[in-house]
Amino acid sequence: MSNDKIVSETEEDQFYFETAVSLEALFKALPNVKFFEYMLPFDSLNIITTKTVEELLKIPHFLSLDQFEIREITEIFDIKSFYGHIKENKKTKIFLDFSFRQLPDEYVTELQTIVDEILETENRDYKVPRIEFSRITHSSAYKMETLYYQK
Repeated sequence: MSNDKIVSETEEDQFYFETAVSLEALFKALPNVKFFEYMLPFDSLNIITTKTVEELLKIPHFLSLDQFEIREITEIFDIKSFYGHIKENKKTKIFLDFSFRQLPDEYVTELQTIVDEILETENRDYKVPRIEFSRITHSSAYKMETLYYQK
């Protein structure tokens, strides 16, 4: 399959793997990808690890994506390191969805702190991401969504 081919989104055309492939290995195999959307399976062990963010940020074409959307993220995702990338990102529309996972209180607090900092920053020199999680305050969720869809 050519890297330029658009993959259909119908269920019968989806790819299924018997063995977990790490997110960073997937990106290394797709050097021409521009739009990436992925819903993590319930048992996402080894797809995202504590090193995933560090490894993704080493891949040049990850940094030039037009859109990066990942859903059903667990607390293993290094949000602190990724937030550093978010604050430098001027190109990629980023959507991180933790909504359907039961996250530890400490991680939820960390997510809300990041969201609050983004919302309180007046002069953002980066693309505002959309971050969702089950216990985000309603006002924060609304403001994040509004900023995400602004040009």
